[in-house]
Amino acid sequence: MAFRQVKDLLNWVHDFHDTLAKQYAELAETASDERMRMALVFLADREGRMRDAMAAYLQDANDGLLNTWLIDSQEFGHPSVLDRIPRCLGCHDVQDVLANVMTAHQTLKDMYRLRAELAEVPEESELFTQLAEQQEAEARLQTRDLARLEMY
Repeated sequence: MAFRQVKDLLNWVHDFHDTLAKQYAELAETASDERMRMALVFLADREGRMRDAMAAYLQDANDGLLNTWLIDSQEFGHPSVLDRIPRCLGCHDVQDVLANVMTAHQTLKDMYRLRAELAEVPEESELFTQLAEQQEAEARLQTRDLARLEMY
């Protein structure tokens, strides 16, 4: 998929968080281990919050920024990688789920940082820098909370 404008990329990120939220919720319904179920419910909730935050941003953001053309509108490498992450292949315990989650966070953070570096206007750079920082904060929160879950 080629992202041509900022809004294309942000809409895709919204849909990605929505997909993750739904898949973690579905996995939680079938998990036999209570810790695994709790971890997946927690992650589904967090992904739902990130989806909702992106939806709110898209609704309220400056149209000029959303309509900004990306400097390189050719095929962007990360989406094909990200499309595989939600399936959580091999997720048999909380550590597997955490590895899957951290892969998604790192990939999104890398994508945001690249977009910030390639930005043509300061507002675009600032947006993607803030998204990278938020992604990093979310990764720390999820890592901490999943580690707490494993301790008990």
